[in-house]
Order: sequence, then structure tokens, then C-alpha cells
Amino acid sequence: MKLSLAVSLTALVAAVVAQQVPPCVDVCFNKQQECPDEWNFVCLCENEKFHIAMTQCMRGGNGESGKCSEEDQSIARILLDAACGF
Repeated sequence: MKLSLAVSLTALVAAVVAQQVPPCVDVCFNKQQECPDEWNFVCLCENEKFHIAMTQCMRGGNGESGKCSEEDQSIARILLDAACGF
């Protein structure tokens, strides 16, 4: 478990450092209020309201025009899955 978490965190940090987080995903993360600390993995992985807020923002379902492409949404899911060990 510890090894898989370390590998997942390493993958996440590497992606962020490589600036692979799509800009629209970053905008959505900064707009949501459920998990303001990007290093609080318990909140990021287990808070259903966070996932709903991010999904709505990325899909443009909150009335905003900053909709993420399907590819950007897929990248966001991959990064979150890596961080959470899914």
C-alpha cells in the first residue's frame, strides 16, 4: 500500500512539475471550495462534493463558458486516479 501510494504521488508530482495539468482543470480547481488544499489527498480522493464541483466545472455544467475538452477531462481523471491510487 505504501509503495503504491508513493508511486502514485510521484506520478502526480511529476505530471504537475511537467505542467501537464490542463489550464481549464487548474481554473476549475481554483474555483471549487470543497478542497482548497491541493495536498489534502483525503479530501481530494473521498469528498463527493469536490468531485461533483470539478465535474460540473470541467463540463461547463455550472453555467460558465470555461468547458474543458474531453481530452482535458480525461487527463484530470488520470491525475486524480494516480493521486488516489485507483
